[in-house]
Amino acid sequence: MKDEFNRFDNIANELKKYKSFNLEFKENSNIKILNQYSTGFTGHTISFEIDNNLNIIESNYDYWTDVPEIGTKYKVLDVDLKLNQNPFKKTDGLRGQYEMKVEKVNENGESLKKITFKGKFKSFKGIEKSSAEYLWALEQNKIFYGITNENGVYLRPDKMPSLKSDHKVLTEKIKKINGYKPNKIRAFVIINEKGKIENKPFRFFGDYGNLNDETQKQVKELLIEFTDWYPACVNEKEVKSQIPIVIGIE
Repeated sequence: MKDEFNRFDNIANELKKYKSFNLEFKENSNIKILNQYSTGFTGHTISFEIDNNLNIIESNYDYWTDVPEIGTKYKVLDVDLKLNQNPFKKTDGLRGQYEMKVEKVNENGESLKKITFKGKFKSFKGIEKSSAEYLWALEQNKIFYGITNENGVYLRPDKMPSLKSDHKVLTEKIKKINGYKPNKIRAFVIINEKGKIENKPFRFFGDYGNLNDETQKQVKELLIEFTDWYPACVNEKEVKSQIPIVIGIE
C-alpha cells in the first residue's frame, strides 16, 4: 500500500525508461542524489548534493505537468534528509528519507503557495534479483507507479487481450439456457497469463446484471469454459489484465 512518502529506487528503472533513483559522483568529490518520476503527464525531479561530511550543499525541487506554467519556479526553503549509512564509504543498500519544504513563486518572486514534499529512496545495487527483498520491492513499485493493482492485474499493458476462440459455440450454448436473455453479454473480467477468464473478480453490467443468480452463474461458467484469449503483454511477456467484454448472442 502507498504511504505518504513518494518512493524512488533503482528498480523503477526496470519498469520505466528512466532512473527513479541515481547517484552521481561529482568532480569536486561531492555526491549528487537524484530522484525523479514521470507519469507522462506530470513529474517530479528532486536532487541533493552532499559533501563528505554529509552536509547538503545544494538541493533542488521541480514539478511539471504537460501544460507548462510560464514564469513559475520552485525555491527550496528547508530539507530534512536522513541516510542509513555514509554513501562515501558504501553505496550498496543505501536508503534515505527526506522532507522538503518548498515555495512556488511567480516570475516576480511573489509567493504562490508553500508545500511539503516527502520522499524516500533505496539502492538495490548488489542485491540478487531473485531475492525475496528484491521481488517484494518490484511488486510494490508496480502498485505504487500504477502499473498493476494490488491483485497483480496490469492496468495499462503494452498490448491488450483479444479473443482467440470462435464464439459461435459459446453463443449457441447460451441460447439454450432457459429464461430471458438480452441480445448482448456485458461483463468486466480478468484475463490471466494463460488466456483464460478467471472466476473472480467477475461482474456483469448492463441488462445482464439484472438477471437472476442462477442464469448469471450458468453464463459465467460458459464464458470461462468456451472462450480462449490472447493475453495482454508487457515487454512481450504475458500478464494478467482486466477488460470489459461485449459478446452478441443473437
